[in-house]
Amino acid sequence: MRCSDKFAYLLVVAACTVCSNSSAQGIRIFLDDQLDFELLSTKTRKPENIAGATNELVLSQIKDIDIHYVKSSRKRAFKSIQQTQVPSCIINMIKNEPRKLRYLFSLPVNFYWAHKLYSHHDLSKASKAVLNAEGEITSLPDLFKVYDSSAIVIAESFSYGDFLDAQISVVNKENIILRGGADHYETVYRMFISKRVDFSLNYPSEFHRYSNNINIPVRSYRVAGSPKVVIGQFMCNKTPESSTFIARVNEVLLQSYDKEAFLKAHYDYLQASEHKKLKAYIEQYVAPFQRARN
Repeated sequence: MRCSDKFAYLLVVAACTVCSNSSAQGIRIFLDDQLDFELLSTKTRKPENIAGATNELVLSQIKDIDIHYVKSSRKRAFKSIQQTQVPSCIINMIKNEPRKLRYLFSLPVNFYWAHKLYSHHDLSKASKAVLNAEGEITSLPDLFKVYDSSAIVIAESFSYGDFLDAQISVVNKENIILRGGADHYETVYRMFISKRVDFSLNYPSEFHRYSNNINIPVRSYRVAGSPKVVIGQFMCNKTPESSTFIARVNEVLLQSYDKEAFLKAHYDYLQASEHKKLKAYIEQYVAPFQRARN
């Protein structure tokens, strides 16, 4: 075999090896919640919230791609997908402007009634007005100008959407306590409910889940101008394998949006009075995607 032929042969072998390895490694999905890990990886739990039910619905239908679940804090997961070309994703992500430039996103996987601010204070009795005529907080910066000695707990490496992220960014850092690690929903909830902080931003359905749907002596408020619904999606680093995975997820979603199982994955964790309103929102939101598909 001539030297040039031998070199060409080695290149072909190397290329095939890379292709084989890329196929074999599949997709890593980082999970920062123990419930999600037991639900999706070890399959020893049943869903307990909208995110878990919708993620399981989608991922259980993907049989042709190897999925490897990795338990990790949100902070470590971000560091990993930023620094490696190993195909990797994080679930339950909000697509904000900075992330759109850097990562791949699926179509919407789940729909949540948006964050409310939970408070140990009756804000209608504040020394200066912090509520508008509709009973909404005028803004988070305005709130902490009045409650300047109070604190809000915020999940580290977590986006609350562009609108609330922008407001949080101008709140005095002394009024913000960051909490990271695994199971951030529960960590934030426990810190608030134990009165170590006065305020917390949370999804209503998640707050009620952790409070076991028992009425507790706290108040909740919408932030004026904030979105009414927050959408969770799969977010992946930009690799060919990640792109293939996202395309497969989108295919499953487009086949699921008009099915009862997708709606039920939301309804099971909401009050019956909220079903019709959320269904109308979902149908309106996904209609353009379905028309494009047809």
